Formats: sequence, C-alpha cells, structure tokens
Amino acid sequence: MAKIGLAYPCWAPVVTESASELPTYGSGFALGKAVRADLSIQYAEGQLYADNVLAEDVSEFSSGTITTETDNLTIAQMGTIYGADIVDDELGNGDSDTPPFGGIGYYQVLMVNGVKKYRAFYYPKVKAKMGDETSQTKGNSFTLETTAVTFTVYKPEYGKWRYVKEFSAESAAKAYIQNKLNVATWYPVNVQVQGAGVGESATPIGTTMVAAGEDFVLQVSGTPTALYDNGVESKTSISAGKYTVADVAAAHNIAVIF
Repeated sequence: MAKIGLAYPCWAPVVTESASELPTYGSGFALGKAVRADLSIQYAEGQLYADNVLAEDVSEFSSGTITTETDNLTIAQMGTIYGADIVDDELGNGDSDTPPFGGIGYYQVLMVNGVKKYRAFYYPKVKAKMGDETSQTKGNSFTLETTAVTFTVYKPEYGKWRYVKEFSAESAAKAYIQNKLNVATWYPVNVQVQGAGVGESATPIGTTMVAAGEDFVLQVSGTPTALYDNGVESKTSISAGKYTVADVAAAHNIAVIF
C-alpha cells in the first residue's frame, strides 16, 4: 500500500454533545486545499511488575494533535475556528479568543496493488490552535507558503476519538465527510457601499460566505437612496435597519447607495 495523496480537509462547529450520541454540528466547510495532515498521539501509560516480571502494561488514549497545512484559510474561517473577533473585515487575535470545539475530517488517496482507494478520517471532537506563520520577500525564485493549523484531539463524551473508513470511489469518501460534518454548499455574498456619509453605513461589507439555506442579514444605518441585490432594486425590503436574504441559494452582489 502506498499513500499518494490527501484531500478535502473539513471542519464544523460542535452544536450539541451528550453521553448518548456523537456530537452534532453546525454548517461545516472545507479548510482550503490539503497540503499535509500529521497525527501525533499522547497516551496515559502504566506498568505493573510482579514476581520480578512485567505483569500488566496499560496504555490508553489521552489526547492527540493533528498538524495540518492547507493552501489558504479565509479571514472568516480563521475567526470561526480560533474564536476570534472580526470587525469591519478585520481579524483581531487576543487573549480573550475562545476556540470552539469542532469536528474535522479528510481523506487519503491510497494505491493498493495498482488500484486507488480512498481512506476517510473523521475526528468528532477537536479544538484549533494557530500554527506558526512564515513570510518572505520575492527573490529570483518563489517559495510558496502554506497555512498551518494545529488541532488538539479530544475523546468525545460518547463514542471513539477517531473513525476511519475506506472507499473505492473518491466521491464516496467526500460524501462520508460531508455527511459526518454537515458540510454545506457555501455561497459568497458581496456587499459594496457607495456615497456613505456620517452615520451612514452597511455591515458587513466585503465578501461573506453563507451556507446554503441560512439567512444573510445586512445591518443598514441611515437611509440609502437605493439598494441593489443582483441588479434588482430592493430598498423597500429594508426593515428596522436590516436587509435580509432568506434561505441563501445563490451568490449575491449587493450595492448600497447613499
């Protein structure tokens, strides 16, 4: 068997956890494209010697870490997995950040006797920690940098700390992860504001990724002269200072004009 690839790292926030079932999750999303994922396991160990020989040797899972590298994490994704604040599209990292528990999954591409197989990994309960970052100037050659995130692996209140399943089709491995982590289809909602004066604004501006079926709420301060949503005048839909796109099912380009 040879490991010849890695793909589709996904994460989802834990919504509920109980002693009778695996965690349930909010909308999951892909953490960019996979570069690597390294697992390290910590064990609680103990040995008992009796009659001058080893009688018992106990080794139990204590915790683990998954060090991942992906091609990119958006600011919105970093804010979510690190529990950091985003204000006016600006990410702020500080001591008050509280990374939420989540689940993570990905799959390996294997070659077995000349046939590809796809081995999917699902970790029900993890917590993210920011990895090291490196940057360097452009020289006579390029060094392509990646984004590193370390996830601490916990044993959930119910079930195992890891699940692994093999598939003959890549689409089936991907569907397995999507099903485990409630990975949704995501759509970009891009907001632009023009001509805003004092006390006039719309939040959030820029691009927000919204899961299919969820609502997007735009906070509007002041009285705009127009609001276009995918080219359709929608100013009359502003209510109590909010413009809502319900059950998002497509990309939206919104222009707020004061």
